[in-house]
Amino acid sequence: MNKVTISIALSLVFILSSFYYVNARALQAKKLRHVVAFKFKPEVSLQQQQKVTQDFYALQQKIPQILAFEGGADVHFQAKKGQFTHCFIVTVQNEKDLSIYGDHPDHKAFSKTADPLLAEVMVVDYWSE
Repeated sequence: MNKVTISIALSLVFILSSFYYVNARALQAKKLRHVVAFKFKPEVSLQQQQKVTQDFYALQQKIPQILAFEGGADVHFQAKKGQFTHCFIVTVQNEKDLSIYGDHPDHKAFSKTADPLLAEVMVVDYWSE
């Protein structure tokens, strides 16, 4: 083989391996986000709302499928009576992990205590880019 052919072959290998690496990293970087918003019943106290928030945060220590967890009360939640006031984002790897999270006994116990305090719950699941 001459130098030009070797150079073209090496360039082609480099381009293909770079393309594979970038695509593999992109697939690996995608995470499933589970967004949950709460609208509390009017009679629910601030202390009860804080307890629900603390209990929700505690799930990340109990359910290994949770990769990340964030959220809390809207900055102006006290002015938003009767509206969604709390929002949380739970990050998992894939739909199987989301299902495990949803069926986990600690998640079910949390829901059992939180649900009676909620007027409405909004859930949106999406893949991060």
